[in-house]
Amino acid sequence: MLRWAILFMVLMAHPVAAQTLGGLARIDPDKSMARDGLFDTAQVTLQLSQGVPYRVFHLTDPNRLVLDFKELDFTGLLPEQFIKSDHILAMRYGSLGTGWSRIVLDLANPMLADDIGLSVADNGGGATLSFRLALVTEQDFVASSGAPDKTERQNLPLPSITYSPDQNDQDILVVLDAGHGGLDPGAMSGTLKEADLMLLLVRDVREAILRFDGMSVALTRDADHFVSLEERVSMAYDLGADVFISLHADAVTEGVARGVTVYSLSDNATDQASALLAARHDRDELLSGVDLSDADDEIANILIDIARTENAPKIKRLATELIKGFKSQSVGVNSRPHRRAGFSVLKAADIPSVLIEAGFMSTGNDLKNLQNSEWRQKFAAGLAQGIVTWVQAEDILAPQVRQ
Repeated sequence: MLRWAILFMVLMAHPVAAQTLGGLARIDPDKSMARDGLFDTAQVTLQLSQGVPYRVFHLTDPNRLVLDFKELDFTGLLPEQFIKSDHILAMRYGSLGTGWSRIVLDLANPMLADDIGLSVADNGGGATLSFRLALVTEQDFVASSGAPDKTERQNLPLPSITYSPDQNDQDILVVLDAGHGGLDPGAMSGTLKEADLMLLLVRDVREAILRFDGMSVALTRDADHFVSLEERVSMAYDLGADVFISLHADAVTEGVARGVTVYSLSDNATDQASALLAARHDRDELLSGVDLSDADDEIANILIDIARTENAPKIKRLATELIKGFKSQSVGVNSRPHRRAGFSVLKAADIPSVLIEAGFMSTGNDLKNLQNSEWRQKFAAGLAQGIVTWVQAEDILAPQVRQ
């Protein structure tokens, strides 16, 4: 059995002319379902408005089945309505990137998909993707699981760079990263999603930074798309970022947390809460269907060592100036505003990087702030001022560092 299956199939037995493939494909929630089958199996059916390319693969820890499609409209699809099988624990879906969508099914037991087929109606009346999930041993599931090779993955386009009017080659490029997105909503409070709030905030920060001469900005996402942690860091490298800022607003389940917190990279978190927060962010990535197990730990450790030795002083000064900037705008900061944790998104070796928790969605006042445009503009002004002050200070220190 193949380690993973990639099935880019639009039509099965019917010619392409049998159906027009233009427009956005939609899932019919009333005719789509995962239900129990005979002999301890599950049958999954997705009714689509038209045939679309797709791929299917499995991931472990936890056991999941992942389906990627050319872009789908999920309107009306409810997990509680779709899941009618005890073999499926949960379902997530959303945008994976420009033109692509993803569904993730959490499996109660090790089960592999077989009898996978996409049938398309001759009259263009829709398409049905169906497959069976059959029980296998944990050993067989692991052997048949794994993300597609990077060379086979869909390459997401780099974000367009927004430059200041007087842009030149000497501009400082700030890459702003709105956390989560697409099928990974982040923290939730009622119908409010961390991913949506961070997108609003990152746009305000972009505008605030561009008010300063000599600054340019790129966003890792400017829509509700899923972008993996690895791709966010790769974007910063490919664009030649001078600084990388990732924005989040988590929720805590125990105790109360409030105010802005700036995190820098460390193997050993400065406190248990920071360690749990970093683990949860990376876990969100895993649960969204991205498997980071193929990362080279030895190389990753070398990069972290380089970041610690060469960038740690710069990052500490950056965190200090950011906190000063927030305070100058009367933006409330955490009682311990600078902390350290092992966030994967901060592991760029030679790019000063910080992750900022703009507040906590589990704290009423912070949640109100995140929804308030005036507060977001103050936050943005403080962050922008902090970066600019840090850049100016680093320019002064640069000759001394070279010596």
